[in-house]
Amino acid sequence: MPTILIYGTFMRGQPGHANLEGAEYLEAVETAPRYRLWEVDGRWPALVADVDGVAIAGELYEISPAHLARLTEVEPSGWLRSHVELVDGRTVQAFVGDPAMGSRAVDVSRHGGWAAYRATQESSGS
Repeated sequence: MPTILIYGTFMRGQPGHANLEGAEYLEAVETAPRYRLWEVDGRWPALVADVDGVAIAGELYEISPAHLARLTEVEPSGWLRSHVELVDGRTVQAFVGDPAMGSRAVDVSRHGGWAAYRATQESSGS
């Protein structure tokens, strides 16, 4: 079964986590410091490769091919499955955002992960 990096709304404790029902959680991880995390359209997390990247928190899951096909259907338009390097040197797949999202996105990388970013938004009432 494929191993997939989850870094946003499907992570444990996030509103979309039910989409992973039936997938096997493996471990918490971080990406290599080669990525930026963006909030797109005020709601979607997007991991994008960047030479000025940082490590981003995520979770690894083992997901059946049929389940992975369902996840592909619910990902926003423009997100594609791609290889992502982890801080420990392993390479896994993840749904990554389109670097051309431009003005639709806000860089939230300084938070180190989607859950940490969302926690700051909830505490500020956003």
